[in-house]
Amino acid sequence: MALEIKDHAAVKKPKDLLPPLLSKKFNITDVNQDALKWNKEWEAAIASSTAEDVLKEISHFLDDSFFTPDDIEFLHRDLRSLQGHVAENLRSLFDEGHFDTIWLLLNVAEQRRHILEGLKGASEAPTFWGQDCRAFCPEVTVSNFLTQGGKGFVDFLTHVLEITESSIKPAFLPNSWWEQASNLPNPWWGRDSDVSPRKETSQSTKILFEVATINRNKFIGHFVLSSVLSIVRDIADRSEGMKGVLHIMENTEGYVAQSLAHVKTTLRDKPLIRCENCTKTAEDIGQGVRFMVCSICKTKLKFEVHYCSQSCQKDHWSVHKRACGKKKVTRGLSGTKGDSLWAFSDSDPVANLLRNLPKDGGFTLRDIGVNPCKGKRSPAAERQAEMLEADKDADYFLFTASGERVRFVIDDLGAKMIFRINRGVVMTQPTDITGASALGEYMLRLMSKYPGLSRDIILKQLCAEHGDGITEKIVQLERQSQERGTGSFIESWLKDWSKVFGSLSWLALL
Repeated sequence: MALEIKDHAAVKKPKDLLPPLLSKKFNITDVNQDALKWNKEWEAAIASSTAEDVLKEISHFLDDSFFTPDDIEFLHRDLRSLQGHVAENLRSLFDEGHFDTIWLLLNVAEQRRHILEGLKGASEAPTFWGQDCRAFCPEVTVSNFLTQGGKGFVDFLTHVLEITESSIKPAFLPNSWWEQASNLPNPWWGRDSDVSPRKETSQSTKILFEVATINRNKFIGHFVLSSVLSIVRDIADRSEGMKGVLHIMENTEGYVAQSLAHVKTTLRDKPLIRCENCTKTAEDIGQGVRFMVCSICKTKLKFEVHYCSQSCQKDHWSVHKRACGKKKVTRGLSGTKGDSLWAFSDSDPVANLLRNLPKDGGFTLRDIGVNPCKGKRSPAAERQAEMLEADKDADYFLFTASGERVRFVIDDLGAKMIFRINRGVVMTQPTDITGASALGEYMLRLMSKYPGLSRDIILKQLCAEHGDGITEKIVQLERQSQERGTGSFIESWLKDWSKVFGSLSWLALL
């Protein structure tokens, strides 16, 4: 990613005019002493404040009478200049550098570090209120940006780009929390001024709110520039935290990197809480539910077994009493702490496939089967599923024009695993034509010249099993594979995976 982030020097704030009111009020730690503590204190302060509280503090030293129309015009031009740099840099990032994939592949500690660098840079940038401007920006928090594996940050940058790129005037990012402070009366009007000399105090805060809004958007602009500069520097320097991500990006055709990045955005941030008896979550039950825990397990084992009601706890007692206070045992319900795949959604077909594998340690590739269907298979696909369940050593069954069965078995264990995972997804979700087309492309490559079979015969069977649209999808995959010169989709995936994660020879031990 050869990209230079351009810095922007804005107008300097007046010296000795605007002391750090908010950071002093909330007793915020110096960012250079402890950045994590500094961030935690700011997030708590923002969560406990209203926009009216913030405006009241800053209006203690400034009001509408302080600013002239020329001042406002200058501040608008200054903000627009900064936002022009922001839009230019973000457009380059998204168009040229696979920035979103790189960002999503970073571990959470690295993502947090870059966001903190952005917040630190924005706090030190030349704005009227310095780091106090952070209190104007409730959406600019580390916790918001780390959601969905970091997708919250990508979505925020995308939104900033849309807003700043589409206007020739200063762009104000909307925020309902902040806008509640617009046009409030001056809470200090009629009181003795702490600043002297000063013009007569204004009753209104309309102009002050506009100035604060300008500085709010300057803070956001500087945050964006500082955070992406931190990331781009790490890419250019191949920093320790960036090496693994760059290895993936540079040693694959893109399938592995983009798929891993996408998977991260679908992961849960924390385990679900489900009732151990009825299996429902708070969302399933509705507002007002408060889950209980088994007090004996919590006291003796420091372990939580959840119930949505006394009734469910009583119904489940005949099962739970065997382990109560003795062993840390739950049903391992999907998405809960007891589920080793809790981060994956309940609708993730691959995660569900893995959840259904034997849990006695005797797993082999044979166990990657078909699984129950979530939908309705075609009659041809239903026949395929029944045959695969009856013969777990077969990877697929093809049929000659006369109906003679041809048993398709893959020798390469890595390809077999990837084929079977795709097969499990396809058979579980019949509408997944993409997965079916990967299977079809692979089988056509290996079996179209087998005695009794041909390309047309295999395509006809696949259309009967997965719908007519699969032919077009397979042709599209074949065209892409030919352009890359990497073999079929499954072969390319296996090659990319091996480059990044090493040989899959360990599968022979299963």
